[in-house]
Amino acid sequence: MKAFGLGTCIIGIVAAMALLDPERGLGIWLEMRGDLSAAMARVERLEGQNEVLRHEIRTLEQEPAALDRAIREELDLVLPGEVVVRFVTPGAGMDPLEGAPRGSVGQRPDPDIAAPHRESP
Repeated sequence: MKAFGLGTCIIGIVAAMALLDPERGLGIWLEMRGDLSAAMARVERLEGQNEVLRHEIRTLEQEPAALDRAIREELDLVLPGEVVVRFVTPGAGMDPLEGAPRGSVGQRPDPDIAAPHRESP
């Protein structure tokens, strides 16, 4: 009977040492569970982003006007007669006293950027 109690005690001590081992014990297991949870959340977020991109691809493939618009928006191009209006969210780079984007007042346009073609009257 004493041997059974001693064996159980030894097994308990070995199990406790294994659980408390800093390289392979309970701490590392809990850390790995946290990493797994974070990775699973990231996978879900990326899957959502992939679905949005798949929808955008389908739209661009099916609608030539959407493809044309996307290209012009990406390259900041305009068609003759079009006027580009950009809205800036207040607090996002706005000068509250001037009502214009910070640094834009009084600056000359960049000569390397072509201005949109405007027909003269």
